[in-house]
Amino acid sequence: MDHGEIINGHIQAESTQERIQDYIRDDISAAVEALLFASPMPLGVSQLARLVGRDKLLIPTIIDKLNIHYAETGRSFRIERYNDSYRFYTIPEFDKYISRLADIPRPSRLSRAALEVLSIIAYRQPAVKSDIERIRGIDSDGVIRTLLERGLVAISGKSDAPGRPLLYKTTGEFLEFFGISDISLLPKPDIDIGDSEQPKTISLVRPPENPPPEESDEAE
Repeated sequence: MDHGEIINGHIQAESTQERIQDYIRDDISAAVEALLFASPMPLGVSQLARLVGRDKLLIPTIIDKLNIHYAETGRSFRIERYNDSYRFYTIPEFDKYISRLADIPRPSRLSRAALEVLSIIAYRQPAVKSDIERIRGIDSDGVIRTLLERGLVAISGKSDAPGRPLLYKTTGEFLEFFGISDISLLPKPDIDIGDSEQPKTISLVRPPENPPPEESDEAE
């Protein structure tokens, strides 16, 4: 192997190493971006560094490069420093569009009674009203009617039990409301909701909303 071939080999090795390092940097940048996008709260430098496994001194540089990339590609958002943390924000040029979101009705929060009934249906579906009321220990007609009107539950048929009571199941709107793609992704309940005769309740939670004020079942 002559001297020129040796030099070319070194150059190719260095080029490969640089590409690997660029890939690693891009991968870490994408991870920082994903974390900030997914977090409901601003994330601090130390938090980001720990989550991506890098020195915290690198985080500001990574975020600066992300912001440069956003500006060069005409993105409508940037990452800003908020006290000692970072978060996404939209640039002022798009405020006129974002303000129009106020004209779109937002789904109202669910009362605790509605969450209880919805939880029972979700985990036992298809469920009949008598089972729901046995678990809750209280009449649930009004709550079920509200959930039907909201489109969170639907009638899936009739039971073979005496009287042929209606069967209730959750809907696609239910999945969207709780931010899941499939009913199997529901967290496992920390209590037994089988055929026990003891009235029990379970509750689904839709973070990060604050819990709604207490409402009586009659208000449903």
